[in-house]
Amino acid sequence: MSGADDNAAGSVQFRGRYINKLDAKKRVSIPAVYRSALNHQPLVLRRSNRFRCIEAWPAIIFASTMTPITPSTVYAEEEDDDLYVNYADTIDATPDGEGRLVMDSGLLEFAGIADSIAILGKNRIFEFWEPRAADEQVERSRARSQARLMAARGANAA
Repeated sequence: MSGADDNAAGSVQFRGRYINKLDAKKRVSIPAVYRSALNHQPLVLRRSNRFRCIEAWPAIIFASTMTPITPSTVYAEEEDDDLYVNYADTIDATPDGEGRLVMDSGLLEFAGIADSIAILGKNRIFEFWEPRAADEQVERSRARSQARLMAARGANAA
């Protein structure tokens, strides 16, 4: 099943894989089930730290996940690095009345997205990918997951 549901904690869970087109104004339509779950909440779009994709975080979840800056962390190099990585290439976005997001050209370039865009649910966030790269990532993840499962079964049988 694909879609988005509210979980017991009151946050959203995004599931499924969708392919949409970017229009001439670099807008993408968010799947209706995701829009419904977001209920007009703004999003935070950012470069993934792990993959060549764009992460879409409900703003409230992003704010609660990121460590706040404090006077004791202002001058620490490691914290500065984290702040730059987590905030410098981050865009606030809200779907328009028709459920479309205007995508940032720098984020699109980073992810290698030109015209078609894959939208992958990933629990509390969703991601925007170049479609072929999305398929390859899901297959790599599936293969690694299956290998771990087989290794665990082998370890339990011994």
